[in-house]
Amino acid sequence: MEINNNLKDIKILFIHNTVMWYRKPFFKKLSEIYNIKFIFTHMQASKEIYNVEIPDEIEGMNDVNYTVLKNHFNIAFGAIKESFGDYDILVGGSWDTLSELFETTFYFMVAKLRRKKFVIWREDWAWGVESFKKSMITPLIKLIIRNSDAVIVPGTKHMEYFISLGSSPSKTFLMPNVSNMECKSDYLEKKEFLKEKLKLKNKKVVLYVGRLVKRKGVEYLIKSFKKLHKQRKDIVLVIVGDGNCRSQLESISLGIDDIYFTGQIGNEDLPAYYALCDVCVVPSITYEMGDPWVFILNEAMYFGKPVIATDAVGAAFDMIKNGENGFIVPERDVESLYKTIAGVLSDPDLKEKMGYKSKQIIEERFRYWNMVKGFQNAVNYVINK
Repeated sequence: MEINNNLKDIKILFIHNTVMWYRKPFFKKLSEIYNIKFIFTHMQASKEIYNVEIPDEIEGMNDVNYTVLKNHFNIAFGAIKESFGDYDILVGGSWDTLSELFETTFYFMVAKLRRKKFVIWREDWAWGVESFKKSMITPLIKLIIRNSDAVIVPGTKHMEYFISLGSSPSKTFLMPNVSNMECKSDYLEKKEFLKEKLKLKNKKVVLYVGRLVKRKGVEYLIKSFKKLHKQRKDIVLVIVGDGNCRSQLESISLGIDDIYFTGQIGNEDLPAYYALCDVCVVPSITYEMGDPWVFILNEAMYFGKPVIATDAVGAAFDMIKNGENGFIVPERDVESLYKTIAGVLSDPDLKEKMGYKSKQIIEERFRYWNMVKGFQNAVNYVINK
């Protein structure tokens, strides 16, 4: 396929399930570079997973060519229709649900039959258990991967996983996940308000941000905090988020006054919580599969904080340099998590150095231009094949 070197001459059809706030800058930057059309197939996923409503008219996407598809029987048939349109490269690939696997299979076949380039963008990296679902869909996924023209993944563990499924190293590209929060000028004032409200003066703050669901492993963080709280009373655990495990987690926390559940917090208020904390913890566990990325690491590091994550967190292996800006601990290991949190909180110099290193890693490797560069590498590869 011959394509003019002028990037605006490259027509890209980009199919994705939804558009979260942290993706908007990336999509806008791609729109400035390429002749690109975005198709969003399952906008309800934002509500189901993150409890975020996104209207069909998406704020902040005014200069982006996009279409939000309706679903019939939970299938975005419009994605298959779009695959018959005018484009050179189709970027997509989702199999989180059977509906999405159905869509992906069909638009993949249409693209290949029409001799269009097909690029996968995925965040899978590990299945924790052998399951009937895995055994049924893996052969089809392998077929799609092996016959795609390129595969884009966010991290090294994801790359290893897709290569194990049949993607050649030469066609597998890293495109780091990015989430750089925009802070309003009053976030430090909000931080001081929170300190007053929660009575946190002279307290060390351990922070968790995310959904309160089984995969996130928050119960292990609470248990490790309980052990540490027996030794020192100048610490608090702030748990930001909501989910179907909240009642259970609140029950586990009974008897300790220094554990605060804030419920769901809007993005505009999150900077104050990151600024407030001394260490941010991501205690995810393998639940059917590893936690794909976890943007909380990006956000906490953006605010110059030490981070602790388990080895079930996809982002940890690329974002955390053990002992430099944080630590990676074994999942479900209360003792290890307890000792690691204690170590960070007991060493002010280490905490400061780790926070500085976190910010440095973000500035050097996890800005939107890094993400765009990864995408460009994949596109350049497929147009020159």
